[in-house]
Amino acid sequence: MVNLMRDKQQVARQFSRAATSYDRAAGIQQRAVSRLLEGLTDIQGHWLDIGCGTGVALPHLRLKGADTVTGVDLAEGMLESAQQHTDGNTTLLLADADELPLANACADGVLSSLMLQWSEDPAKTLGEWRRVLKSGARLAITTLLPGTQREMQLAWQGIDNRTHVNEFVDLLTLKNALSASGFSDMRVETGCLREEYDSLTSLLRGLKQIGATNVNPGRREGLGGRSALNSLEMHYPTEIKDGQTIYPLSYEVVWIFATAAPVE
Repeated sequence: MVNLMRDKQQVARQFSRAATSYDRAAGIQQRAVSRLLEGLTDIQGHWLDIGCGTGVALPHLRLKGADTVTGVDLAEGMLESAQQHTDGNTTLLLADADELPLANACADGVLSSLMLQWSEDPAKTLGEWRRVLKSGARLAITTLLPGTQREMQLAWQGIDNRTHVNEFVDLLTLKNALSASGFSDMRVETGCLREEYDSLTSLLRGLKQIGATNVNPGRREGLGGRSALNSLEMHYPTEIKDGQTIYPLSYEVVWIFATAAPVE
């Protein structure tokens, strides 16, 4: 069962710290948002990018037809980096995705890439997004499913019973949350994206650089020193590619396109 007690401010702090290194290390994130943007056509009006991070999607929404764009994020450091991607019709908003300081039915679309998995309660979060969307407005999201970082989870299972990998809600739960929140006409695509590293050290450094560290209660603070790092390396499921040992890390990703149904 997914733990619903993540510390939002801790998540915000870790992403703020990662802001300057994020774009260099965020290969999976860039692939996920690129595919999400590819699925959007004929957009117009006011669009929100919720969990906009460093703002890479903001100019693409404008190029695809959005008249105005608002980038929303809880991490102040991310918004500072996102400034480079703004124009006169793009604004940035420091806000909690569950409590948007926006009027009802003010937006024609919401895009959110790899943010929803940080939600404490996806149904509540999606309900808030539906509140700010006009009837018939569009929703385009991508998030992570169970099985993400399974290699890391498998390695830690051989060491201790603490929580080391963030937990993710399953696809059925997400679909039910979307329906309950007032979304219909869902189009769902899933896929596995992988990163490959030449060492465990580079893998862990990459996770830190994108702020994607474990924030679940019961987690172990840090790795526990050189001994724990050696144990993790011993248990990590490596592969051989072109004669070299690689450390794979898998992400189970879902892309969802939906419509804000009329409010009854």
